[in-house]
Amino acid sequence: MKKTSRNPKITLLILTTVLLSMSFVFIGCGSFEDDNNQPSIGLIPDKILDLDDKITVYVIITDADIEDTHTINASSDDTIITTVSVNDTSVTITGKTEGVTTITVSATDDSGQENAVAPPVTFEVTVNPPRPAVTFRGGINQPPSSFIDKGACIVGMTLKSGEGCSYDSNKAFAENIFSVLPDGSACREQVPLLRGQIEIPEQFRPRNLKFCVEWDIERDDFFGTNFAASKNPDGSWTVEDIP
Repeated sequence: MKKTSRNPKITLLILTTVLLSMSFVFIGCGSFEDDNNQPSIGLIPDKILDLDDKITVYVIITDADIEDTHTINASSDDTIITTVSVNDTSVTITGKTEGVTTITVSATDDSGQENAVAPPVTFEVTVNPPRPAVTFRGGINQPPSSFIDKGACIVGMTLKSGEGCSYDSNKAFAENIFSVLPDGSACREQVPLLRGQIEIPEQFRPRNLKFCVEWDIERDDFFGTNFAASKNPDGSWTVEDIP
């Protein structure tokens, strides 16, 4: 039988061609495409909002692949309490009913690979109950309140029914009095600082205003100071801020 000899150069060329073909097949199948970095979402703290109020949360995404773009999704565990909407990289939450629910935020990059989805982030949203309507009583030239004088108002001081304290009115000849009434409401009034001791010039006299409210005092707009106080469940009041 005649023995056939092979050219080693031809054999090497065939082997190289086969290996190159296999490489293209592997690349085409994605064997070397798994180089995408998984994105991550920054932690989002819990939120508190009032009924029918809205709050916007900006979602911070970290991704080593700076050329990637991301799609954000958000959902509420209880859409009766809150609804959510997404606009680019922000999530807007609307308080619909009193209660507490969980918001879940997710993000996906545009790589199309398995690790394109960031681990979801959750946070709680509390929707406060509606505040009762604020009732104002008082007016101009009201008779001064009768109260047990506790001295200067101090942050953290709690006053019970029939007690009062004084704070700066930002006027040279006047001070403001904060006092608690038996019905649980609280009054602010402006009185002369030097009561009856000297005649106060007309332009410097207190305005003799008196305002009584039944709900928390967040700003002292009536007298232009930063005085604030909150009502306690037992009807007492606690001073939160003073000029």
